[in-house]
Amino acid sequence: MAKEKSYVMVKPGFAEHQWVIEEIKNRLHKAGLQIDEEGFVNYDKKHAREHYAEHVGKDFYPPLEKYITSGKAYGMIVSGPDAILKIRQMVGSTSNPQKGTIRADIPAMMGREVQTRENVIHASDSHASAKKEIKIFKELLNIEDDKDKSEDDKDFRVLK
Repeated sequence: MAKEKSYVMVKPGFAEHQWVIEEIKNRLHKAGLQIDEEGFVNYDKKHAREHYAEHVGKDFYPPLEKYITSGKAYGMIVSGPDAILKIRQMVGSTSNPQKGTIRADIPAMMGREVQTRENVIHASDSHASAKKEIKIFKELLNIEDDKDKSEDDKDFRVLK
């Protein structure tokens, strides 16, 4: 079992619920995985296209881009033995997730139908995807940090 890193994103519409984030984090921890870095991010069109590059040009991409840029997401860099495979199994399939998986259970807990496009969560499907998605996430975290710093700086302006 190789120790690997993966990227997990709680998508807009779900990331606004703290209990959803906590439920997912608890499942990751119970699977023996650790969260190395985490935080709220806002995907813009540029970063959404980079993240979902393999889907740009497909019929379902425009609604996917609209969804992923519609609000804040919660990203996590997760590591542990066989992290990518473990997380993919926990997440479940996009089109027909089984009970016991995140994509089936969270909507059920919220009284929602399972959605193929506007689903709960994204998880890296390969080492290459994880590397790319972690890079994008870190870039977005830095953008959020810069926004926070510039907001904080406003409190310390010298008035003339």
